[in-house]
Amino acid sequence: MGEYETQSVGVVPDKFVQGYEYITEHICDGAPLKDILKKLVKYFEDQFESSKASIMLLNETGDYFVDGITYSFPEALLHQYYGVPLQDGIGVSGHAVSRKSLSVSSNIDNDPYWDNWRQIVNELGIQSCWSLPVMRHESDDVIGALTVYSSDIKEPTDEELKLVEAYKALLSLIMNDFYERHSGEESGIQSEPMLPPKSLSEREKYLFMIRRGLEEGQIRPHYQPIMNKSGDVYGFEVLVRWPHPERGVIPPNQFIPFAEEEGLIDEIDQYVAEYACREMKSLIDQTGQNFMLTINVSANHITKRHFIEKLKRTLEKTGFPPSLLAVELTETTLLNDMDDAIYVMDRLRELGVQLWIDDFGTVYSSLNYLKKLPVDVVKLDGSFVREIHQEMVDRMICESIVRLAHNLNLQVVAEGIEDESQLNVLSQMDCEWYQGYYYQKPIHFNELQNYVQTVNWVKRKGLA
Repeated sequence: MGEYETQSVGVVPDKFVQGYEYITEHICDGAPLKDILKKLVKYFEDQFESSKASIMLLNETGDYFVDGITYSFPEALLHQYYGVPLQDGIGVSGHAVSRKSLSVSSNIDNDPYWDNWRQIVNELGIQSCWSLPVMRHESDDVIGALTVYSSDIKEPTDEELKLVEAYKALLSLIMNDFYERHSGEESGIQSEPMLPPKSLSEREKYLFMIRRGLEEGQIRPHYQPIMNKSGDVYGFEVLVRWPHPERGVIPPNQFIPFAEEEGLIDEIDQYVAEYACREMKSLIDQTGQNFMLTINVSANHITKRHFIEKLKRTLEKTGFPPSLLAVELTETTLLNDMDDAIYVMDRLRELGVQLWIDDFGTVYSSLNYLKKLPVDVVKLDGSFVREIHQEMVDRMICESIVRLAHNLNLQVVAEGIEDESQLNVLSQMDCEWYQGYYYQKPIHFNELQNYVQTVNWVKRKGLA
């Protein structure tokens, strides 16, 4: 069994985009993730001569496989590998995930890693195979393996390796989402909620601390500008911050999940939205500029029918113009509860409020489902932007998303811009809007009042 080093190499962009569209188009109408993975397996089989493929998923601790997807093989074939410890040797798949590297068996008959399984593959006419580990999104943790089998004695070609390398990011996203959605089911995958408090008394103290933070104005909005390439301001995203007087700054990813668990997220969303609308209405009056304001709303809150009435009262109470407000929803919110999300989006449109899709591309996405929705803008997730100037895969994914968005008359905001090289790559794709520390970090309203005195403004009525 050989070990090879893979490189970040690209395929022809048009071919990549065609494959990306083929794979993701099946996500329409909430197709099961297992079916999407099966289509991805079929795509690889179609590209490789005399080959078949499979995807294997590890348990949480990475000790053995608990699930698998194939297209041409019988499902029962994969079941034989479930629960078998990796150290027992289960071919290239086990070797690839154990070593976190490409593993090749160019002649199975002579490979000791196949001693316990050779009869099974021989009956299927398989003579060689190779496998690549699949990592959790933005992590070095292995969650599974993609394995390609051939009826010929051979090693993978450069073109085959290039093709799989190009789709590794997409494969990781789909598999990661499949892993998360099936955690705790019969596959044996387990997940534990992350909450700051560990006992009832601690939970009560933490809940009281959040309520006190709201009452005393400790938790408050910060604002990050959304710009064109030249740095002219179009609007601002509201980002909640909690500078606690004793504990220092408490990140949102620590207290927001707890607030959702305890049913306090509606109150936080309402508080932040009203606070921001009031402050930014005063800024509109101060500057005479009509800029967009975008607010993030949790999945738990937005799917409740009273959300619209609360937002309507907030707009009436603060005097903030509905046409200048956008609500940001994540893809996960849309795809997990599509019916309720559609209802809310229709009501938002009736209010005159825009709808933006946040963190786009992180959930194996297809833009096809957006054809049915009243969406105005998609925000390209910063995880793709971070290395777009260095990684061909990230560049091709961003290019395909921007192109497809434009075909649907949607505009794109690229998040996470940190340097000029990222900006230059995205501007060549005709991405319209940008957001990130390269332009300005999120700032408090007092700082914002000074900041707006130094900037130019986009002379437009709306993004979409």
